Amino acid sequence: MHDQSGRSLSPLLVLAACAFMGAIGCEPQPMAAPPSPPPRALTVYPEQKQSQAQQNRDQSQCQNTANAQATSSESWAQIFAACMSGRGYGVR
Repeated sequence: MHDQSGRSLSPLLVLAACAFMGAIGCEPQPMAAPPSPPPRALTVYPEQKQSQAQQNRDQSQCQNTANAQATSSESWAQIFAACMSGRGYGVR
């Protein structure tokens, strides 16, 4: 719902207005979830003399795994670190 100037109205304001006016079929818009903070910066280093090309492949695969499974930036970091550790890398 928008006011006369075209600005969006708060969902709570819309709900209050609908309740006050007794409007039929007036439903509040769902509130959008706040964006997740970006994953914290992690440093990855090879512990088994992996080449840079191998590290790049492993990082890409572990990022894809973390992107598919994570529910928050903290869980993303945990999944990524576990994946890289399992491939012989240290992660800080």
